[in-house]
Amino acid sequence: MHILTRAEEEVLFKTLKANALKECDPVVKEFVECTHGKLVTVLWGCRAQHKAMNKCLMALTTQADMDKLKIQYLNDLAEGKVDHAQLQREQKLKDEENKKKSKSNGPGVH
Repeated sequence: MHILTRAEEEVLFKTLKANALKECDPVVKEFVECTHGKLVTVLWGCRAQHKAMNKCLMALTTQADMDKLKIQYLNDLAEGKVDHAQLQREQKLKDEENKKKSKSNGPGVH
């Protein structure tokens, strides 16, 4: 029996979020388009689009969805479809890239 490490859980959560964003892309785009040219007025001017976006994302990132993803990952790991060491190397590279990007954006911009 394999217990997920924190790094594995983070990768799976990021995967879950990426999948949700992909599925909700049209709704996210509507919200983004609504925000163009607005500053403070986004709060009330794009309220409907924001609620729709959050509803879509929340519907696809439930604990049940995360549990399904974990089970699938563990099954793939048991069947040899997932290289645990490779997954850790890829995550480390992604983390290093993200650190470089955040540094290049300057202070306060993330």
